Amino acid sequence: MAKILNVISAVSPFGGTITKLRVLMTQSTCHQHFLYQPSYKSNVSLILQNIDWCKQHGIPASYSLCGRNIFKNALNVTRLIKKYNIDIVHFYFNHEQSFAWLVKMMNPRVKMVRSIVGYDKRLSPFRRLVVGLSLRSVDHYILISRYIKQLYEMEYPILKKKHSQIIYNGAVHVSESSKDVSERKYIVSTCSLYERKNIMVLIEAMNIIVNQYGRKNIVLNLLGDGTERKIIEKKIREYHLEDTVNLVGNVSNVPEWLDDAAVYVHPAITEGFGIAVVEAMQMHCPCVVADKGALPELIVNGEDGFVVDAFDAQVWALKIIELYDDKIMRKVMGENAYHRALTHFPLDAFVKHHDEFYNELCRGE
Repeated sequence: MAKILNVISAVSPFGGTITKLRVLMTQSTCHQHFLYQPSYKSNVSLILQNIDWCKQHGIPASYSLCGRNIFKNALNVTRLIKKYNIDIVHFYFNHEQSFAWLVKMMNPRVKMVRSIVGYDKRLSPFRRLVVGLSLRSVDHYILISRYIKQLYEMEYPILKKKHSQIIYNGAVHVSESSKDVSERKYIVSTCSLYERKNIMVLIEAMNIIVNQYGRKNIVLNLLGDGTERKIIEKKIREYHLEDTVNLVGNVSNVPEWLDDAAVYVHPAITEGFGIAVVEAMQMHCPCVVADKGALPELIVNGEDGFVVDAFDAQVWALKIIELYDDKIMRKVMGENAYHRALTHFPLDAFVKHHDEFYNELCRGE
């Protein structure tokens, strides 16, 4: 059994990476997990929630509020390595990898892993240089999709020489579906309201659906929040969509919303994986997704949903209407989506593949 220190700066309990990590830490049967969260004073309330959760589940956890101070963070990690006799340190984001080289220098025997879980936008030349240098300090990488692997290896060629493995995510927010998909009422998306999630194309599509085709019976529920909320609210008012587009905000009962989804829509343009899509698939939802990022790896176009031009609102509108109106197609695609999710993206496989990856490192393979 290896002792693994997970170092992660993400703090939101609604975030996919934190959610997956919690599952990994509690369901791993081979290894003991620990948590360290480097962050800022502004995040202290969320960090304390995470620390409390870890205590409830018997996971030793600690944190710091020293921000980007790489020396303090490296010293804190080193103390934890010595205190718990850590075998593997697992980093998750660029913030924590920025001090990975210091950790390695202070603890040369410890094996270090980095999960690359997403890609938002191209960094400035200086930041790319810094990230590229920090990537050299870690020898083992886990990537969450072929898209992410190809993207990062093109951006940072040093990764082609590193030991790496693709491990797909597994769905977390899932329960037994109780409603027949052919009888469900709503269009649902659980994308957060950020520019990279491309929600505006859904607003434009709903404008076409409601104001061009007169389909006021089709209602879109947008779960999640973010910096684009005010812009989206303004566009909803401009198109008079107040009765057909609902900004629900963050929710903890995602499966209940998905259980009422006739169609699930996901227009994000830089999705490293798309765990929300897999969660919808496991709830028997036919999906319409953008042809960007890793989303085409999840949905087989024409079998369990549609893969469409990310920015073509007309196509989004037509595919939403087609699925909404054809209950038989909805049911067939929903069943196909469910079985594909169980076959290709089960949560137990996510945990099992991580355990095997750690075992491989411990054997020195």
